[in-house]
Amino acid sequence: MSLILKLAPGERLFINGAVVTNGDRRAYLMVETKAQIVREKDVLLPEDASTPVRRAYFAAQNVLLNAQSSLGSIDAFLEQIACLRGVFLKSEHTVLLDEAEQQMRHGNTYRALAALRDLVMYESVLLELDPPQRFRRDGTPRPPQASAAEVAALKEASLRHPPPDAKIS
Repeated sequence: MSLILKLAPGERLFINGAVVTNGDRRAYLMVETKAQIVREKDVLLPEDASTPVRRAYFAAQNVLLNAQSSLGSIDAFLEQIACLRGVFLKSEHTVLLDEAEQQMRHGNTYRALAALRDLVMYESVLLELDPPQRFRRDGTPRPPQASAAEVAALKEASLRHPPPDAKIS
């Protein structure tokens, strides 16, 4: 089954680590073989990887982009997911962590990122942070229904695991 991408003028995407930029007109691109593809609007910048869930997303993204061997291993991603398992208590959130881990283990990195996107938005509300601009799709995230223990655990995890200093090339 082919993947059809609709690209806006000037839109960039990463295909197997290569950066592809569309020209000055809308274009359609059909990818007929398996490839690791991520749109620029879905890329989390290193300076935005400042919270536990964002660091997990960043580690998964680096596997996808193969940008940095120090962060681009599945081990770095699994370490972040293990940290998050002690933070999120609700089944709806642990299901997302399970989904992200399972997809990553099966080589479906983009689907792992999709599973983490909801947690990134949820975490932003819990920590009273603005969500990454690139992740905002339909306005502001819904207000959370979180326990005080979940908020405290997330804040503690933020302190235990500092953000990466590395940059995506």
